[in-house]
Amino acid sequence: MEDMEQYKELFMTEAEEHLQSLNQNMVELENSPENAEEIINLIFRSAHTLKGSARTLGFEHISSLTHHMEDILDYIRDGRIKVNREIVDLLFKCLDALEKMVSEVSEGENTTDVDVESLVTLIKSIKSKYLSGECNSKDTVKSKTEVTPDLKLNLVEKKAKEPVTQNLTTNALKKLLLKNEVDKVIVKQKTVENIDKPENLDEILSQMQESASTLQTILDALGYGKLKDTIKNIGEFSKSILNETVKLNSHSMSILKLALLTMEKTAKAVEKGEDVTFDYGTLNNDILCILNGEYNVEIDTDEEITLDSTIFDFESISDEILSELDENKKIYHLKAKVSDDCMLKAVRLTMVVSKIRQIGSILLVLPPENEILSGGHNEIDVLYSTDFENPNISNEVCEMDYVVSKELLFEINENNESIIDNNPDIRDKFENEFKENIDDKENIDDKENIDDKENIDEEINSKYKIEIKVDPECMLKAVRTYMVIKDLKTKGTVLKTTPSEEQIQTGNLEGESAIIYYNSDSSEDEIREIILKTPEIIDTSVETLDFDHEDSVVEIKSLKIDSEKENLKKQQQAEAAKKSQTVRVNIEKLDKLMNLVGEVVINRANFTQIATKYDLKELHNAVGRLNMLATELQEEVMSMRMIPVGFVFNRFPRTVRDTAKALGKEIDFEIEGSEIELDRTVLDELAEPLTHLIRNSLDHGIETSEDRIKSGKSEKGILKLIATRERDRVNIIIKDDGKGINPDFMRKIVVKKGLYSKEEAEKLTDNEAVNVIFLPGFSTAEKVSDVSGRGVGMDVVRSKVESLGGSVSVKSKVGVGTEITLHLPLTMAIIQTLLVKLNSQIYALPLTSVLDVVSIQKDQIKNLEGQEAIIYREHLLPVIWLKDALNQYGTSSSEGLYVVVVEKNKDKIGVILDEVIGRDEIVVKPLTGILKNVNGLAGATILGDGKVALILDLNNI
Repeated sequence: MEDMEQYKELFMTEAEEHLQSLNQNMVELENSPENAEEIINLIFRSAHTLKGSARTLGFEHISSLTHHMEDILDYIRDGRIKVNREIVDLLFKCLDALEKMVSEVSEGENTTDVDVESLVTLIKSIKSKYLSGECNSKDTVKSKTEVTPDLKLNLVEKKAKEPVTQNLTTNALKKLLLKNEVDKVIVKQKTVENIDKPENLDEILSQMQESASTLQTILDALGYGKLKDTIKNIGEFSKSILNETVKLNSHSMSILKLALLTMEKTAKAVEKGEDVTFDYGTLNNDILCILNGEYNVEIDTDEEITLDSTIFDFESISDEILSELDENKKIYHLKAKVSDDCMLKAVRLTMVVSKIRQIGSILLVLPPENEILSGGHNEIDVLYSTDFENPNISNEVCEMDYVVSKELLFEINENNESIIDNNPDIRDKFENEFKENIDDKENIDDKENIDDKENIDEEINSKYKIEIKVDPECMLKAVRTYMVIKDLKTKGTVLKTTPSEEQIQTGNLEGESAIIYYNSDSSEDEIREIILKTPEIIDTSVETLDFDHEDSVVEIKSLKIDSEKENLKKQQQAEAAKKSQTVRVNIEKLDKLMNLVGEVVINRANFTQIATKYDLKELHNAVGRLNMLATELQEEVMSMRMIPVGFVFNRFPRTVRDTAKALGKEIDFEIEGSEIELDRTVLDELAEPLTHLIRNSLDHGIETSEDRIKSGKSEKGILKLIATRERDRVNIIIKDDGKGINPDFMRKIVVKKGLYSKEEAEKLTDNEAVNVIFLPGFSTAEKVSDVSGRGVGMDVVRSKVESLGGSVSVKSKVGVGTEITLHLPLTMAIIQTLLVKLNSQIYALPLTSVLDVVSIQKDQIKNLEGQEAIIYREHLLPVIWLKDALNQYGTSSSEGLYVVVVEKNKDKIGVILDEVIGRDEIVVKPLTGILKNVNGLAGATILGDGKVALILDLNNI
């Protein structure tokens, strides 16, 4: 049962991925019919895999609908059905049904409310219509290029020629020879293996006895004599295991599983009144053999497994194999077979493939994975590459007869001369390319020499050679050195260090001094000041490199070469990281890890306070090292939580397509910056506000095709969804080229709806008038529709974004379009804050909202028409008292006060308070209970001294 839940969870994860892929590719198919062949293959692959997985786990309703979808896709692929709006609508209708059925499976439902039969009938009727030639081709989506048989032949011929000419100097001149084609491996198998007794086995055996007794009576009445005897033997068999007169081992357990399955099939056949057609004679014989004690002896046998590697088409993947061998990876042939009594053979074989992916890269699988998922296979051969030496996954997957592998040994023959000599065209091309490469190299070398000289001239008086010395008694010399490097980076660029920066970070300084090559506009004195502010640095020398001297030029060139090598190394590491394998981690574990990191951050602050209070040298050193480790751990865990915004963005092409169709509008939808990353917590909450904004732009912003043509615009409206990174924030922009927002029209609507008086509306600036769209209950729609009109969408957007610690801004120009920007924090887990004090209570203000802090006297606060304000940088700045905003009583006795200038809804406002403590990094803890819905509170945190501080939400104060 636990295994089934595990497979179901795996199915749900993969099904969601396949459904999202299907959504994206179907929208792409509709928009780019000229690429139909490639897109259809992607859709077909996802649909086929989904069908196979569903069938394996018994979700026949999902499998059936997907199978009939495949029929349509197959005919499109063969060119017998053209892609048009009716076909795309049908496929989307099927996809919606699949999404609902998968959702039902996730909720534990094994049946569905979806009318699958009606959909299947519709698919058959449309298929029949198009195949019989009854359809009208006018609605067919036009392709930019018609692929005729001649064109297809030319493309094939061109493709066949490409590898010879493109890889003249690389793998085309290499030939792979497999040295060990066929090997035999001896596998020692135990025919009968003792196993531990499952916890609930006794209960199952008792139920089997009762059920066997009931079935015997029914089968006797129906005249199934032989089946009745088998059921009787099953009852005796289960009783013998329960009484332990029959030994529980691998063989008896497999027979017990088959017996249970036979009873289930029998019960279903009796219930439905169907004939019993399955074979139960073998099972009966096996049970009688066990009851007679013929299988109680354990026997070890040797089985010879043949690993025939000639089954693989090495020629088709020779370039991949050569590439893997060039990276010093090993190539293995793995063969695996599932036990005959395994009920989920396809699942077990799929798990073998998944385990291989965790240790290497798969080159070929026989039979292909989609055929494995379709069922009917109990054996696979896998060709894969890996860095591991003799990897063994035989114990990773259960219910396997064997999992064996061998390393393949290749001989690489480079027969350049014969290939070139025997092919005049290749020889000429090779000679021409060789000459061009020589000429290019000479030109590049000359250019590099000139560039080097120019660069060196530019860098005169901006390069330093720095030597620092750490106190010999310092316990953490590497930590102090790294702190210097980190401080120097704030004012310039560290080109190279000796020892390397990586060694210093790992705590390996190799002595008491370090040399740093540094590029900065700062003077020598300024650099010395930066270095000597770090504790336990006893001496430093800063030398300006003399570029008139030949040795200095050579030294700088050497630094450049080292820097280039380092960059190349980093690029190679980045490429290797892309190829690295990934594992799925339950999100709850990731959240728990983040909470633990939060506790480390809190305790780090506690240690820092203790070190400051007692001023112990050893404790300062330990805290310095702890700070480095905690920061690195925090950054790593934070990066693990970061997910590309494309994870959410990719849902919207379908939303735009369906909404535009419902509104009768033509839309070009563009996505930019989908690789920008956001914390999972923030990203999970983005889908709802983005949906409201996109639907709002489509309904209210972009005009119909007729209106756009009258305005001199293109027939199709343009809607863009853009993500950009700005320091520690991410901006999500929804931009359209529609009619824009008219401020005068907004003023009339707010008066009409009673949200503002006429006088109040007239006082609104154009920007304020545009921002009334965020008021609760505000809508410009004349009637309520499925898309808009209820006045809740934009209000929900602002509330949701502000709850995430972000803000919303709007720019609009009448007749040009509207741009709405969501300003979001990268993460909500650990944030930088400004700690302030009011009446002995400490509060935390998110630093992203703080613009400035100023000190004032009480008499500088003026009251202007009921609004208090101060003069701030020659402008009036409205101010509020924090005690009033938090409904606290009492007055400040001090004449000296602090004003924290903050950003609130894109405007500036000052918050008056007693004391500013300073910056601190805090862990955000969500509020619960009655505090959860208190306006102005965004959460709480635990400070280093153990005290609790409330985090203020300035937008809602």
